[in-house]
Amino acid sequence: MKIVKKELMYEGNYLNIVDTYFQDKGGRNYVWETVQRKNTYKKGAVVIVALTEENELILERNWRAPIGSFVIQFPAGLTDKKGESEKEAAKRELLEETGFKAKKLIPIISTPLCPALATTEATYFFAQKVEFTGKQNTEDIEKIEVLKIPREKIYDFIFNLPKDTQLDLRVLGILWILERKKLI
Repeated sequence: MKIVKKELMYEGNYLNIVDTYFQDKGGRNYVWETVQRKNTYKKGAVVIVALTEENELILERNWRAPIGSFVIQFPAGLTDKKGESEKEAAKRELLEETGFKAKKLIPIISTPLCPALATTEATYFFAQKVEFTGKQNTEDIEKIEVLKIPREKIYDFIFNLPKDTQLDLRVLGILWILERKKLI
């Protein structure tokens, strides 16, 4: 498999659509339509798994326009400020979206968010003993409900979501990784 060239097909304010031309192992040519973010630095996104002093996981019930529904996910955001490290972006996003402050972040893993469609990767961080410092500071286009779920009840919560809410399956994957690393 070999990428031969990339060609810009559409340029938006925040995203580009790119035709990625590649050859398979037999030398046959193909084209794959790919989405690339224009407004990010580094890998593109950060995700924060935050745990309170009371052993509660911080989740979000976040309305997502592409699917017109609420999604249960961890706090997350883009690395869209030039010169800001991924750790700084993670601390900023956690505070803005939830009102919780992380003192220390432990890097967990970096993975592609949607490798069949987009080039964006996310770096996941774990934050223990986060402290509530005040209310959210979300943007007008964001509708985020902050949820504090006791660690021992997280799977009961996940498997009994309201009908108008979907689950970002990465929540289960990251919980599994944190459990295997004995962080939670």
